[in-house]
Amino acid sequence: MKRYYYMDILTILATIAVVFLHTSEYAFSNQTGDSHWIIAVILQVTFIWAVPIFFMMSGAHLLDYRERYDTVTFLKKRMTKVFVPFIFWSFVWYILNPFIFHQPTDYHIGQFIDAVMHNSIQPIFWFFYFVIGFYISAPLLTKITNKSDKTLALYLLAVNMIFVNILSYYYEVRLQTDNFFLHGIQIGAAGGVGFFVVGWYLKNTVLHKWQKNMLYVAALASVAIMIALTIYLSIKRGKFAREVYDIWGLFGFILSIGVFEFVKSHLATYQPSPKVQLALQKVASTSLGVYVIHEFFIYFAERKLHIADSSLKHMFILPIIVWLASTALVLIIHKIPLLNKIV
Repeated sequence: MKRYYYMDILTILATIAVVFLHTSEYAFSNQTGDSHWIIAVILQVTFIWAVPIFFMMSGAHLLDYRERYDTVTFLKKRMTKVFVPFIFWSFVWYILNPFIFHQPTDYHIGQFIDAVMHNSIQPIFWFFYFVIGFYISAPLLTKITNKSDKTLALYLLAVNMIFVNILSYYYEVRLQTDNFFLHGIQIGAAGGVGFFVVGWYLKNTVLHKWQKNMLYVAALASVAIMIALTIYLSIKRGKFAREVYDIWGLFGFILSIGVFEFVKSHLATYQPSPKVQLALQKVASTSLGVYVIHEFFIYFAERKLHIADSSLKHMFILPIIVWLASTALVLIIHKIPLLNKIV
């Protein structure tokens, strides 16, 4: 199977971007009179493509799985790779949360199962629910994603963009009840299907130069619009307008595919030396592990080292240290039999 090193680089960049997102959550405080709040908003918007990139690469990697193995093998491989870490780290966070947040302990299996079903253990684990849903749906989506005829894939993307990225986003920004069309059209407008399919599409399609340039301009414009609109609406409403840079919105979608295409376009034929290849593969393989443990380092920095979330140190220096520490820890865990299954 051919290895695309631009995807390893995208994986690493997206992992770093996730950490930057979680160290700039001062944006949520709505301290609009503080210049650091504006910086936090800029960082939040700038790196909002992090998780969509993971979705897109899942689609790019896996929507042609039938070329390599059957569906049963595919499901076994993917569920083992993701479901085991999901349950393990959900349990770890479930046990530790009362101590981290100084809450009374009241453990029982029913509570744990309910918390897993409602994603009330660790909020950032929402990522797992979409990825697991994608794996379950992939055997159906592979019947739509056909390299020799991309018509159905484009149709699905059009439906997704109209009803999720435009209509639903419009109602969300307006703080209005979502449109009923979105709930009625469940196949083309369900969850993150647009990101998974567009990742496959971009991997298997060479865009014209003018198409790339239009995409890059639209991506940069999307960043500017999301930053300006977030700041404006937050000040006007007196509360943080998080919904403006929603990844399911039009601007978040355009920015994400712009980042994916930019890296792919410049590095599609990149063939590093054997040593660099190995280094890229190893670091890229830590992405899931870094995702599930990096918040421990952030909590430690905030509670034990007393690094204020409003400080520039928290927003610019801490994410690099956290990513390096998390990556190093995951690389160590990878070398330990059995434990390597949890990251």
